[in-house]
Amino acid sequence: MNLNRRSFLGLAGLTAAGVITGCSSSGGSGTAGTKAGAAGGPLKMPTYVPFAGPTPDLPGNAKGLDPGFLKFPASPVKSVQAVPGDGSTVTGLTYYDGPIVPQMDQNGFWQEVNKRLGVTFQLDTGNDDGYPTKFNTLVAGGDIKDLMWVAPNQGLTKLAQMAEAKFVDITPFVSGDAVKEYPNLANMSEMTWQAAVMNGKIWGVPVPYSYFGQVYAGNKKSWDSVDGFTATSADQLLEKFKQLTDAKAGKWALESAYVNAVAQFNQIYRGVNGWRLEGGKLTHMFETPEYVSALEMAIKAFQAGVFYPDPKITDIASKVAQGTIAAQVLSGAGWVGTPATPGYGTAWEMTTFIPFGHDGGKGVHNLARGSVGFTGISNKNDEKKTKMLLKVLDYLAAPFGSEEWFFLNYGVAGTHHEMKDGAPVKTKAGETETQFSYQLKFMTQSPEYLYYPGMDETTKAVHKAQEDLLAISQVSPVLGHYSETNTDKGQSLTSKVYEYVEDAVTGRRPLTEFKSVVEEWKNGGGDKIRKEFEESIAKNG
Repeated sequence: MNLNRRSFLGLAGLTAAGVITGCSSSGGSGTAGTKAGAAGGPLKMPTYVPFAGPTPDLPGNAKGLDPGFLKFPASPVKSVQAVPGDGSTVTGLTYYDGPIVPQMDQNGFWQEVNKRLGVTFQLDTGNDDGYPTKFNTLVAGGDIKDLMWVAPNQGLTKLAQMAEAKFVDITPFVSGDAVKEYPNLANMSEMTWQAAVMNGKIWGVPVPYSYFGQVYAGNKKSWDSVDGFTATSADQLLEKFKQLTDAKAGKWALESAYVNAVAQFNQIYRGVNGWRLEGGKLTHMFETPEYVSALEMAIKAFQAGVFYPDPKITDIASKVAQGTIAAQVLSGAGWVGTPATPGYGTAWEMTTFIPFGHDGGKGVHNLARGSVGFTGISNKNDEKKTKMLLKVLDYLAAPFGSEEWFFLNYGVAGTHHEMKDGAPVKTKAGETETQFSYQLKFMTQSPEYLYYPGMDETTKAVHKAQEDLLAISQVSPVLGHYSETNTDKGQSLTSKVYEYVEDAVTGRRPLTEFKSVVEEWKNGGGDKIRKEFEESIAKNG
């Protein structure tokens, strides 16, 4: 369970517009997958070597199951054996949207970070609205920082060309067993590394993030009143929605995120994860009958009045906690982060929707990326400094249960945190100064984990839900493949379709228009995206 989830949710593009993600992972210890390289030879993905740290109470795996800890590790393990830096200044562009961070000369934590990593960090930051503009402006002006976080689904254009021109191809340093020089980077799975692969090369270090796609998270008490957040048919689930809705009493079954609801219903109908690949040919989810069935189900739900009436609501989480709304859609990381929010476990508890099949069989769960972008290294740096910067990123990727993770998240004992009942609690200085760590997390960070102090049953329940979702999970065939048109126009094209979806669900436009909307998507660039992805799949495997 990493931190700063609200920021990650926004820039990861993990609204409905970012549902078309996911890819397979390499699996067990000491394995490396291959993809075709830029020159036609095999690109050997980084070998996966799990962190040999404290044994979790609930095991994780490289397929996306997060390790679960019922207690804070009593003896964190050292994962970095030497100071990684060379005493130089490291510049960076990263994301941050939190409170003002005390500057380095007034921030003991920042100073200690510099000391332990052997560098002086000088970071520039951007937020949700301004990050793409700032990134593109710096690139256009040639002001490439040593480390540049590349955000997914945020309108950054010509990424492949930009990487070729501005970043170091780190493939020689991390491909196959070479990554073992950086043990914490080797602890990242193949699926996570796919975020940095374009045209058969690895262009940076990924930022690990949840494998899980969007999830319906519900108020357990509300759903217990209708025998649980599950059903054996679409009609039965609709009936439960109706039972939970009482407008006069101020209660509704679902938040008014119509596009996200369609995405959830698409999983009930076993719809594709963005694309379906058959015989080398791709079919987009908009072109499938399953998506139409999901749209029809959402229309029925709206007609039944089960959605909260205000689509502009901003405090959904509190209304779910209160029972005003029985369920909301969260990103995978937002879902596992919910038990860490104030009031959880005392005021309310969560239940998770595991998609069933509309016909009584099993549904599917569409996995996300396993990452939130990657950090590129400026090719202004020579090989020696590139390796040093990889060592710095290796430190920042230290996993939960390591000494380095403990420091990066809680600072110095006695100054930034104190131990209470076997777990760290931040001091006032820690709460303020360690905000700097959130800027570093967008360079790279620990893989995901589950740790909810004092909530053993919650930890077990979330872990079990992850197992259940992974058992029915499906991956997108296009992760690790590049389409220039998708980078330039994919988000805007998809947004136009989603505007129609909202209108169709709410009755403003008829379902009969959907076919023409999809044709507009295809003619506007969808077919070109398909062609480019197919060519990449044919070339790179």
